[in-house]
Amino acid sequence: MKLLRYAFSLLLYLVAAIGTLYLGHAQARPPQNERIAVFDASIARQGRLVLHGSSNVGLVRALIEDYQRLHPAVEVRYSHLDTAQIYARGARAGAAQERPDLLLSSSTDLQIKLVNDGYALPHRSPQAQALPASARWRDEVFAYGYEPVVMVYNRERLDPQRAPQTREQLRRLLRDPHGPLRGRIGLQDPRDSAVAYFIATQEAKLLGNDAGPMLTALGENDARLFKRMDPLLDRLSDGEIGFAYGVFGSYALQRIERGAPLRIVLPRDHLLLVARTALIPRAAPNPAEARRFLDYLLSPRGQVLLAREAKLIPARDDLPDPPRLYGDLSQRSAALRRTSLGLGFLVYLDEVKKRRFLRDWIEHLAPTEAAATPR
Repeated sequence: MKLLRYAFSLLLYLVAAIGTLYLGHAQARPPQNERIAVFDASIARQGRLVLHGSSNVGLVRALIEDYQRLHPAVEVRYSHLDTAQIYARGARAGAAQERPDLLLSSSTDLQIKLVNDGYALPHRSPQAQALPASARWRDEVFAYGYEPVVMVYNRERLDPQRAPQTREQLRRLLRDPHGPLRGRIGLQDPRDSAVAYFIATQEAKLLGNDAGPMLTALGENDARLFKRMDPLLDRLSDGEIGFAYGVFGSYALQRIERGAPLRIVLPRDHLLLVARTALIPRAAPNPAEARRFLDYLLSPRGQVLLAREAKLIPARDDLPDPPRLYGDLSQRSAALRRTSLGLGFLVYLDEVKKRRFLRDWIEHLAPTEAAATPR
């Protein structure tokens, strides 16, 4: 009997040990959707910089290569992750190979939460101080550029003469009895994407009482939901859908440059500008290199390149002649809604408020699905 108990105990120990080894191996592997690009130093390596960002590598490649022209002995490793994963990397130390030196994210709310929870290092420099006060918070998180949240259509699927220029015009088009956009309009699902959730909350604040009717009109036209912005714009580019609502201008411009038959609409009623922000995690392995790269991002040289290559609106307002990929936005200053960094973004990260917001969102867009979902 003792021998049997000993054998059973030994078996449990082996199962636990194997399970621990397996979990450790699984956790060491990068997420399946993580895309890593390594930019080797052009001379003998003297430094290393690890960037985790939510922009695809095509939008940041020119920026990293220009930085390496100034600092050729620095190897740069860029990991493209979604914003929830970026937040997770900042909120825990993680394995040594996972620790980033700088977090670059379009989910302003999650970046603010990292700072508020004590996960960021302060950074003070002339370049950082050159930002407008609304573009920096606690000297720990910095807006390095702004993304316009736009409407995009495929000119081969929708007559440009009919393309809506405001949300009210879009609602009228959605009410057209001929259904020109039925089953052919797409948007991101805030239940699956942290940045889509952030955009949805800011859009709801701006629209007020009109937010629900807009979602209802989208749902009545069988709007398609996408987990990520890239697949949404891919389906728009190939004509599977004809219209995309609430996407970043940089992603659309990138496809237009590659020949996609797309056109961008900057809504005339209000144009939401979402900050892309940077912070240095407290556990950064190479904080000095992170500070140097951050100052490069915020410098006039970096800001101009960000605008030209990453398709962002510069965060600095003192550039003498910034690129104007989206036209002269000063002409429509009354419609601009630029996100200002601060604690207000934490409101919708409260779990109760988040569940309520998402429940209301899906009830307006897809009431049948909402009714079938347990509360």
